[in-house]
Amino acid sequence: MRKLILLQIGIFFLNSSFGQEIEMKLNLLGYKFIQNGERLNWNELAAATASYPEANLLIKKAKSQKTIAQIITIIGGGLTGIPIGQSFSDKDPNWTLAYIGLGITAISIPFSLSAFNNANKGVDTYNLSLKSASYTFNPEFRVFAGPNGAGLGISF
Repeated sequence: MRKLILLQIGIFFLNSSFGQEIEMKLNLLGYKFIQNGERLNWNELAAATASYPEANLLIKKAKSQKTIAQIITIIGGGLTGIPIGQSFSDKDPNWTLAYIGLGITAISIPFSLSAFNNANKGVDTYNLSLKSASYTFNPEFRVFAGPNGAGLGISF
């Protein structure tokens, strides 16, 4: 009976340690973070990784890069959209403004890519930290000899 109870407790702790992993998916509208079947926003993701400073730093960095990329994209899209709207209203469009807008939008691409890479690294670092924290069993073996004979020491 004791073995069965200990086995159940062990299985419970194993499941609870792996159930905290965060899964990252990329869809058309942006990033999607899932933990324990629930979707996390960026603030909840930063709070979930707060106990792991390296992962948390990468997540916060990705969040700021994503924000910068969105701001630059909105400005570039607005500058591109003005001449397109002018062409629909039978006015003489200023296509130079559209080219400037496309150039500004292109500037946001490196920010978006680095935000994706940092978010991915942050989630991976968090998940690896969870796994390494789960497997902390590192026994140390020592062989020693003395006047009374030889022995084997094990430290946990």
